[in-house]
Amino acid sequence: MTVSGSRRRPLVLRLSLTAAIAATVAGSSVAFASPAVSAPMPVRTAAAPAFTAGLCEGTEYTPSEQMLDISGIRLDHYNDGNIVPMYGTTDRGTSAAVDAPVCGVRDVDGIAKSEWMYCTDFDLDPCAGVDENGLPVDKHNDEMGATVPSSGNPDLSADDLAVISWLLQNPAKLDGAVSGNGSEDARSARQTLVWCVSDYDNPLMADFKSLCDRNIGDDERARIVEIMNVTQTLDLVRKTPATGTLKAGETAVFTLNTNMHRKPINVQSSAGTELTVCGDNAKATLSANQLTVDGRGDAPTAVDLCLTAADGGDYSVTASVIPDSVENLHWNTAGAQCQIFASFDTVRPALMNASASVGYAAAPTTTPATTTPATTTPATTTPATPVVPIVPIVPIVPIVPIVPVVPVVPGAPVPSQPVATPAAPAPSAPKQATGPRPVAIDGGAAEQNSGRNVAVAVTGLGLVGMAAAGAVALRRKRS
Repeated sequence: MTVSGSRRRPLVLRLSLTAAIAATVAGSSVAFASPAVSAPMPVRTAAAPAFTAGLCEGTEYTPSEQMLDISGIRLDHYNDGNIVPMYGTTDRGTSAAVDAPVCGVRDVDGIAKSEWMYCTDFDLDPCAGVDENGLPVDKHNDEMGATVPSSGNPDLSADDLAVISWLLQNPAKLDGAVSGNGSEDARSARQTLVWCVSDYDNPLMADFKSLCDRNIGDDERARIVEIMNVTQTLDLVRKTPATGTLKAGETAVFTLNTNMHRKPINVQSSAGTELTVCGDNAKATLSANQLTVDGRGDAPTAVDLCLTAADGGDYSVTASVIPDSVENLHWNTAGAQCQIFASFDTVRPALMNASASVGYAAAPTTTPATTTPATTTPATTTPATPVVPIVPIVPIVPIVPIVPVVPVVPGAPVPSQPVATPAAPAPSAPKQATGPRPVAIDGGAAEQNSGRNVAVAVTGLGLVGMAAAGAVALRRKRS
């Protein structure tokens, strides 16, 4: 590439940028962090007051207060819709000499947006420093004007613009390092790849041509130009089953068709599902949720994605990507002696989306019969409470035996009553009479027993019976 001598700096000033490439080659590999997508370019309605700008993605040191302070003339530049350069990718430079790429801030829909700007002129002044008062200056501490939007770099061909645009939108390899915005090493790798395109023929790049050829040679550049010139497509359809639902645990197959080759495509599936690349897809890889499809040309490449769900319900697969476009670059410069910067426009690109879904029938809800074992309650033996017989209280009426009263007529015989006869004592010798024997009326001898004595005996027995009856009654009352 031939560049006008009026835009070249003295050699002594260009050597500092050569050191940046040397540092890049020695850098370590890091993961790529993609930029966020914002709203379209706004229409300004009011000037912003002075503020402290935020850091660009992956900044690994603390810039000075002057670098982040947007006030005075820098605030005027900001309110005019220009990007305001703030600091370089490393802290190796002085306030006036910064290492590319450069972090700048601009207004996006009323919000201060900080983004990295990549140099596309290897040996020109970044013109992105600030002096002790926070004023924009070039490498010689000469005061600079605004860094205004540009239509691009006039020294670059259409193919160069296409390749640089792709490099700022996608991760690429520089030997062991992966390019991106997320760290100093990743940014250095990206900046070197950009210089391999914008300054491949620059004499100062002679020592690094072999590096460029290994990583972004003619074939790779042609492949990228091909990608940037095709109408990019992204389509997702359900393949198996084409209609109907699946049973829980079965596998659904979706087919993704795209010609955005080697560009990470964000692929997501519904929660509770497992998504894998399946079938004959040796040129597609799925890492976490990033799908990369290898290939070339305008024709889409088909990739089968398998989804498995364990439960019933509706499940979906979505794919999204920001399409590559030269229009995705935001260009700016502070003048003829200054660098022309290219930054990935995180505002304009529209996200491409594709999705498809499948239904899973709920598993049968057959509840097996459950036999609840009978609960055997041990018999509880309650000791019997002694039953005290209720003895009715019977008034005690003395039992008076009715003894027939037999009038005793003197001289008349008394009917004999059955009387218990006590055992007779052993016979003894009769006692001799001591007096004269009484004489009976009829002249015979009289009996010694008399009727009166018999009545007394009977009456005595009756009293004994009453006494006995009373004793029994008293005993029952006590019980």
